[in-house]
Amino acid sequence: MIAVLVACATGGCDTSPSSPGESGPASALAPAAPASAPATSGAIALRDVAAPRDAAADALAAHAVARPRAPDRAKTLTIYAGGDVNFGRTLGKQVLRDPDYDPFSEIAPVWKAADLRFVNLESPLSDQGGETQSPRNHLVFTGPPGGARTLARAGVGIVSVANNHAWDYQKSAFLETLDHLTSAGVAFAGGSAEPGEKAYDPVILEIKGWRVAVFAVTQIWNQGVFNRHEGRHHVAWADVKKVRRRIDRARKENDLVLFSYHGGSEYMDQPMQTSAPIMNAVMMAGADAFLGHHPHVMQGISWFGDRPAFRSLGNFVFGMHRDHRWTGIGLLAKLTFHRDGRLDAAVCPFHIHGTTPMLLSSKGERGRKAVEIMIRRHLQQISVGTGRSDVGEPGEHSCMKVGPPTKRRSPHAASDRIPRGRRDAGQLR
Repeated sequence: MIAVLVACATGGCDTSPSSPGESGPASALAPAAPASAPATSGAIALRDVAAPRDAAADALAAHAVARPRAPDRAKTLTIYAGGDVNFGRTLGKQVLRDPDYDPFSEIAPVWKAADLRFVNLESPLSDQGGETQSPRNHLVFTGPPGGARTLARAGVGIVSVANNHAWDYQKSAFLETLDHLTSAGVAFAGGSAEPGEKAYDPVILEIKGWRVAVFAVTQIWNQGVFNRHEGRHHVAWADVKKVRRRIDRARKENDLVLFSYHGGSEYMDQPMQTSAPIMNAVMMAGADAFLGHHPHVMQGISWFGDRPAFRSLGNFVFGMHRDHRWTGIGLLAKLTFHRDGRLDAAVCPFHIHGTTPMLLSSKGERGRKAVEIMIRRHLQQISVGTGRSDVGEPGEHSCMKVGPPTKRRSPHAASDRIPRGRRDAGQLR
């Protein structure tokens, strides 16, 4: 059972690296707490700190802080992360007709062994009298309140609400969304009902003795300039200063730090340069994984030592764009963290039928193999632009192991052996 110990971070677009119109960081945000549970008690052991190997590692070691570790922490923790999930439009109508409808059912075999499931919730969940898309603008949509229960039944433990559609039906619908998620027992990051900066704070989850901090931000906003919009008080922006100091603290107090990022350019298989500053900042501060979404297509993987930055996972439960074929393929990131500090990473691709993610095996044996080859080659090719990535042969459920390029390991990779401090494996594009 997941106990939420600390809750917070939940067309024309503002995509500047920091909020425009002011010299300092963007003004603030806030989150409301999902159901909380008391922190567990018991003996606390300090994590060992490896000896630095060179001057650069010495500097990093100065920031490496031993962290409390629960004596009964499980040997491994497996996290699956998916991209964009939209309960608006046709899916919302389906949920209204059949509250038990499950758009995740076909993909369930892939992530059934997950200890934690994460997705980006790309729509509000609000009661608009049966409306799931604006009659005046097809890019404005909302899911029904029942979408929260659908997420909970699928075992989704946490979502990001920091994205450009968070405010599609204004403040009231955004706050209603948070209420529905809380009632369903689904945690959210990147948003808060309480105005201020709480949306920037992480949600802390305790799972099998592991403490996991989850952050979420957006770098794109559909309602004009972000720092002039009232949403800035409730949604977290990709503000490097605000985010980095919080990750520094979370790194010291938790076993894992996950960072969700919503930004970039739609339908482009290479990330925009505007995403690099926030990615570099959070990964150099010690985040264990960077989970990107918004482009609606997969993008390459960057590596900071053995820690992955998935620049875009693509669509998950979201209709395919007929003019962009890769919107019909998405990735689930599979992250298995070991108690000894190792990380096994993989991607599990799927195709989308309507708005439903489907196993590649649904295409038949020949079709599955052909699509696996195509996806593997594509991911290898687009990862050249993000620093390269090894992509293994497809295995069960078409999942492919991924890792840093074996022939081009970063010269700073040894610093990744320094536990949970500020670790730099080189800034990437």
